[in-house]
Amino acid sequence: MKTNPKVLLCALNSKFIHSCLAVYYLKKYATINGYVNKKITIKEFTVNDTLDFILNGIYSQDYDVIAFSVYIWNCEYIAKLCKIIKKISPEKTVILGGPEISFVDEHPFFEKGSYDYIIKGEGEKSFYHFITTGEIADKKVSSFDEIPFPYDEENISRFENRIVYYETSRGCPFSCAYCLSSAEKGVRFLPLERVKKELQFFAEHNVRQVKFVDRTFNADKKRAGEIWKFIIENFSDKDMNFHFEIAADLLDEESIELLSTAPTGLIQLEIGIQSTNEKTLSLNCRKTDTQKVLSNIRKLLDYGNINVHTDLIAGLPSESLNTFRKSFNDVYSLKSHQLQLGFLKILHGTHMVNLSKDFDFVFSPFAPYEVLSNKDMSHDDILYLKKFEDVFEKVYNSQRFIFSLNELEKHFENPFEMFGKLTLFFEEKNLSFVSVSTKEIYNLLGEFFKQNVNDDAEKFDQLLLTDFYLSEKSELIPVSLKYLLPLNKVMAEKSSFILHELSLQKQKGIAVRFVGDNIFIVNYADRNSVTGRFSYKTYSSEISSM
Repeated sequence: MKTNPKVLLCALNSKFIHSCLAVYYLKKYATINGYVNKKITIKEFTVNDTLDFILNGIYSQDYDVIAFSVYIWNCEYIAKLCKIIKKISPEKTVILGGPEISFVDEHPFFEKGSYDYIIKGEGEKSFYHFITTGEIADKKVSSFDEIPFPYDEENISRFENRIVYYETSRGCPFSCAYCLSSAEKGVRFLPLERVKKELQFFAEHNVRQVKFVDRTFNADKKRAGEIWKFIIENFSDKDMNFHFEIAADLLDEESIELLSTAPTGLIQLEIGIQSTNEKTLSLNCRKTDTQKVLSNIRKLLDYGNINVHTDLIAGLPSESLNTFRKSFNDVYSLKSHQLQLGFLKILHGTHMVNLSKDFDFVFSPFAPYEVLSNKDMSHDDILYLKKFEDVFEKVYNSQRFIFSLNELEKHFENPFEMFGKLTLFFEEKNLSFVSVSTKEIYNLLGEFFKQNVNDDAEKFDQLLLTDFYLSEKSELIPVSLKYLLPLNKVMAEKSSFILHELSLQKQKGIAVRFVGDNIFIVNYADRNSVTGRFSYKTYSSEISSM
């Protein structure tokens, strides 16, 4: 390899809005330690880009070293690129790093000869050592503070309309069997003053969303509180959002009270519950107080100012379809803004690889290595939950049908039963795993109610129409709900009269919506940043005849 080679750091993200923090770390560590800045180039692509497009980017300059950051979402694509590069340019040095490649001696997708070297584990110091000496060595920084801030005046403009990933700690205090963080022991933190300075940098450069990649952000409760307090005190007037992954059972009353003071939408929390089955949690080395988790999440949601995402994992050891039903009902009862139903992935380097033998796991040989069946869940069970998740994502996680779902729940034994029947309804119409327009879902929910509930269908349609008005700006009403509308002439006259009576006729974005005996004054210029729904006031029909 040449002395001081010309290096390309290549990232393949899953979407355009995502970015690859790792390549920015690698470049910044190398340049701050003396490597010529112009000799290292970062190029980011997505897995949706064509091979020709990516190869054109790679061959736009004559790089000596081409380095790829390898993850479960891009490993198969990168393996193809490596084969092609080595056929075209066998003299180029191809180097791999990242979590997907760090925990195996031989990766099934990467043939020998398609790459030259692998850097395993933490890469900043090891990568710098390689490009300056040509030698592979396991070099880990002694202090996390040695790792420089990856963003600067030169590169921050790349992140317009994209998520900026930011790390204030490495490692995790827990050892969950399914998580790669369990492969690294201990947690290292950046100094608080440095974190505050770097957050100020984001604010000064109008970064819209900062996603903290700390595995358990509130592992140190006091430190987490200091950062939340700093964000609330300094960025409440900014159009910014800060996303954190936390352990809800580590929250105390002081933390919850502090979070309650944040402006609506400033802070977003992702909370991985995964299961409420104690045996499953124990087998997966996940130490948690489930009741405290549920209680603390309810408290957070009661304030209404924080977007809360919860997660469940299907296919865990000792989690049958029946116990997963209970986990789902427990977590659904919280009514978090998003409930992500994920499926267990058997990741290289995790304890789950060993557990999989004891529980007869069958999992996909292709990334992301999702479970296909195990001792407790058949493949039919998994496939059913896949269809269930597809419908749940379309309906619940859209946040468009809040009033309608609250009413629908009353007519079923539990939420899992309700969504199970809705899943069967979608499947009978050949709508599983296919795109369905939002307006069509309003029509489908109305039809589902009529088929499955012996109650006032018009009342339910009115709730659907209310949900539509509070979620959509469109004047084009779903077909099945048009019968609820008053005549256009009557509606126009009443709207004009009501806006005049309320002195709202000149206010932009205000519209009058009629649903049964209720009149909604909807402000389409004011969308709630947590729920995604428009603000409104409700009046009785008497106002139209004042």
